[in-house]
Amino acid sequence: MIGKRLFWAVMACTVGLCIPSFMYGQATGSFSGTVTDKSGSVIAGATVKATSEGTGVSRESKTDDAGHYLIPLLPVANYTLRVEFQGFQTVERRAVRLQVDEQRELDFTLSPAAISSQVEVNATEVAVETTNPSLGQVITSEQVAQLPLNGRDFVQLATLTPGATAESNPNSFFTQAASSEVAARGSFSLSVGGSRPNSTDWVLDGVDNNELTAGGIGTFSSIDDIQEFKVLTYNYSAEYGTRAGPTVLVTTKSGSNAFHGSLFEFLRNTSLDAKSFFATSPEKFNLNQYGGSIGGPIRKNKTFFFVDGEQKSQRHGITFTGLVPSMAMRPSATQPFADFTNDPFGKPVTGTVMVGANAVTVPGVVNPNMVGTSTNPANFPNVYFHCDAGGKPLPAAANGSQAQGTPCAKIPASLVNSIGASLLNFYPVPNASNAGAGINFVSEPVRKLDETKLDVRLDHNLTASDTIFARFSYDDAVSFVPGGFTGGFAEANAFGSNQGIINHARNVAIGETHVFSPTTVNQASFGYNRIFNYITSQGTGSCQSALLNIPGANLGCSSLGAGAKCTPGAYSCGLVSTLLIAGYWSVGDRGFTPFQGGTNIFSFKDSLDLIRGKHDLKVGFDIRANQMNVGTEAFQDGFWIPGAIGNFSGYFVAPPPVLPPPSPAFPGIRRRILFSAW
Repeated sequence: MIGKRLFWAVMACTVGLCIPSFMYGQATGSFSGTVTDKSGSVIAGATVKATSEGTGVSRESKTDDAGHYLIPLLPVANYTLRVEFQGFQTVERRAVRLQVDEQRELDFTLSPAAISSQVEVNATEVAVETTNPSLGQVITSEQVAQLPLNGRDFVQLATLTPGATAESNPNSFFTQAASSEVAARGSFSLSVGGSRPNSTDWVLDGVDNNELTAGGIGTFSSIDDIQEFKVLTYNYSAEYGTRAGPTVLVTTKSGSNAFHGSLFEFLRNTSLDAKSFFATSPEKFNLNQYGGSIGGPIRKNKTFFFVDGEQKSQRHGITFTGLVPSMAMRPSATQPFADFTNDPFGKPVTGTVMVGANAVTVPGVVNPNMVGTSTNPANFPNVYFHCDAGGKPLPAAANGSQAQGTPCAKIPASLVNSIGASLLNFYPVPNASNAGAGINFVSEPVRKLDETKLDVRLDHNLTASDTIFARFSYDDAVSFVPGGFTGGFAEANAFGSNQGIINHARNVAIGETHVFSPTTVNQASFGYNRIFNYITSQGTGSCQSALLNIPGANLGCSSLGAGAKCTPGAYSCGLVSTLLIAGYWSVGDRGFTPFQGGTNIFSFKDSLDLIRGKHDLKVGFDIRANQMNVGTEAFQDGFWIPGAIGNFSGYFVAPPPVLPPPSPAFPGIRRRILFSAW
């Protein structure tokens, strides 16, 4: 408690002293170089002035005895640099681009002012950083705006960085896996030099933008909001050493003295697509991304604004193929028994036993109530089910035995477990037959995504020595992820049930740059990052296991049977996750649902740049108070594997065993404070 109080006290005092009511863009670069005359002699006392061409904000410095100048902690922008000294012609360079975390060197040569004139240089040469040892790649605003991007996902551009790769597996948790809440809005996979994708540090305008529960991104910035970003790979400074992987520095756009705006819509439509190999028709793929941006001055050379918004609506049909039980295997009103004579493709299922020296063909399933009797179908009693001359199973006695008939693979109605029959009826009706591929069901359910993004930024020049900014970003997404069959609980795998995913993300950045003197500059920033992810499965809150009288599955429901209700706040109120052997689809609710994964990160950072003689000293600290709010259970309704110790239907025709209780829920709050200094 003492540490927490001390942290908030320090933050409050620093914010109060350093940050006024409006804030300005984070400074991340610098200009430096040497000023000489035509003979190569250094010029001391020359004035070097850097002026932002967009906002008119200017900073200046004077050369020291060695003719060297340094202007630190400048925002990303295009600048005009002007050098003046009495008795020499003025030199000016326009359209000089300063990028994220760039220490740019520009040398100037002045000519004697025998004739009054001014030299202007508009062409910008290729810049080579010799003062910054870090390795990385800047993705410029032109690249962000003009390079083609699938889904307008800026993370794809990060792979332009040497050594950076993205996962190509579509089932990866960091791409588009059905069970991934952090990739529901888009891929964020980025690895450098073999680093794990969840070890990347995402920084937005100098503040934390990470999702803690799985290592994802908090707020996905819109392409129209990004000025540029830089991927730091190796040898970067201590202020970016929070995580083991690369650091991605994203800088948002700000307004300028001229009004600029944009409107856009990107469209993809099913009518323009071809079908995939297994699909019976082109899968639905409708994508609409539309929005706009506008920025400009509120007060020229003083206060600026930038606002952008984007709406994404995506409907993507996904082809599923799989194996489901045949209709003959499912008891019904017209067929009250379960028939396992054939496999789902109509091929007879049989076994072989040795009777003396001869191999005898027998039915493929056995009666577990008769285990221990003869396996020779010619003897009676034996282990097989028995049918009459018409092919119908004979009635079973209370102990599960039957009168003698013809051995068969048909289970009489009295031996069919009601729970098992109910689970079988959750499967869809087979609609295909491809024995070679092992599939008898094909579906094309639609995955849905609706996402809204909004960014608002204000920049203000308080005085010639104070530039301040504030930004608010909003990212809200609602997804429906199908598991294969939207009409029931059947799914392609035990983690792929029909599920809804919600992402609520907010990010706030506030910062100030104060110039105490040309040789002393301070920069402070405060950030708040919030991202909450929610997952619900199809049966969440339904008490479906309790309604089927499955014992021990729904610990959060009031009772078994009709009338079962979910206790408010309980996790175990769905359908037991059931995994059948022999390649059949699963049935039930996926594990870890309902799920809440919440991230709250409060960050404060301060950097002080001191120019003393020939030395540039930069010191500072970065505090991140992390809070993670998680509530879920591993397999909240239990995990059941019928047939794991016998044939598909035989050994589980008796009432199922009581399921062990699921792992306890672990809702809770984890707090951690990260502190670094340089």
